[in-house]
Amino acid sequence: MRLNLLCIFLFFPLLTFSQNGWNMNLLGSFDYETNHNTKCNDIWGWEDGSGNEYALVGLENGFSCVDVTNPSSPVEEFFISDINSIWRDIKTWGDYAYITTEANAGLLIVDLTDLTGNTYWHVSQFTNSTTGSSISFTSAHNIYIDENGIAYIFAPRNNGSSVANSGAVFLDVNANATNPEYLGEWTDQYIHDGMARGDTMYAGCIYAGELFVVDVSNKSNPSTMGTHLTPNAFTHNAWVSDDGNFVFTTDEQSDAYLAAYDITNINNIQEVDRIQSNPGELSIPHNTHVDGNFLITSYYRDGTTVHDITYPNNMIQVAYYDSYSGAGNGFDGCWGTYPFLPSELIISSEINSSANQSAKLMIYERGFAQACYLEGNVTDALTGNALTGASVEILNTTLANSSSSNLLGDYVSGTANAAIYDVVFSKPGYLTDTLSANLTNGIITILDAVLQ
Repeated sequence: MRLNLLCIFLFFPLLTFSQNGWNMNLLGSFDYETNHNTKCNDIWGWEDGSGNEYALVGLENGFSCVDVTNPSSPVEEFFISDINSIWRDIKTWGDYAYITTEANAGLLIVDLTDLTGNTYWHVSQFTNSTTGSSISFTSAHNIYIDENGIAYIFAPRNNGSSVANSGAVFLDVNANATNPEYLGEWTDQYIHDGMARGDTMYAGCIYAGELFVVDVSNKSNPSTMGTHLTPNAFTHNAWVSDDGNFVFTTDEQSDAYLAAYDITNINNIQEVDRIQSNPGELSIPHNTHVDGNFLITSYYRDGTTVHDITYPNNMIQVAYYDSYSGAGNGFDGCWGTYPFLPSELIISSEINSSANQSAKLMIYERGFAQACYLEGNVTDALTGNALTGASVEILNTTLANSSSSNLLGDYVSGTANAAIYDVVFSKPGYLTDTLSANLTNGIITILDAVLQ
């Protein structure tokens, strides 16, 4: 009884911390419904040479730059009106922002050093200075810019006609920021979203329902190295781990999963874990980003979620903030999130949030740490044999927490916050056993169980 009371006491502050969030604090917001009568789409971030931080927000009717250096009092520096579109995506290279849209506006390039918002270009014609070949596109679904200043334009089109089979076009923005050079394209599949690092592109091929890993060392002749079906076969985006050994994906479908894959053998990609933010609530994951040991994900109607991915075979949710008042299946609430500002602020774009359905920029403070990891083995008391499919449940956690043992009797689990927990082991035909575990952030605790 004393142990149970202790657990309740330790977790009471977490349960009452905020009605909308857990291990994240809302510091400030900017209302786009009030200021521009519009809704949000994707988001990115930028830091200027003086250390000031900015949210770069896509809107249905344009592009917005907001100073979030003082997160409790964000200030919009400028707004650029553009052709109306539900989809707009933003990335940066140096002091420039690059914005794609599915409206016929070409590639919008904005000089961020001019905070009046008056220095920008719409570019749609790109030429290879070496070969003389050229390409044009007037719209695209998405963009990513790698560490070398290569822009990957996903699902490009030219006045409604497919370009590069709506795969990817490669542009060099490092050579000329306002007049990028065309380098090549990949045409095997339609790419909805993706990213690249080094000589490898990780593509979410949504209609194929697969993650594609592509060698882009030769931009004029890229080649597919490996593929893997994602859990819900509607692959939206992909992001690689910092060490390059794992990739994480989202499927843009109701009740879909975040999934982790071991890509150390690119010819034999292996799924190692999958997890849902709110099982059974029908919410839809959208964009996920790897930030060190954490996976930061925007979920329609479920807000911004954070998972510990220190051990990709054991993803553990450690935080969330949901500012949308509703739940279930639907394309409302959080569109995108950006976790890479030097201050470690997390900024998110809400299509429509709270009771008044207002579109907002949301600015969050981190209150999470690495998870507490629990591992062990479950065996039969009489024979000593491994027990497969034994249920393992950590009690008194903020989020439901259960797992099961594999063919070798091994299990992995964990939770966000350190405390002493009751862990219940059960399997049909065996007596249920409850053991105690003292879990610590960033530490693996081993707890074996022997069932009668």
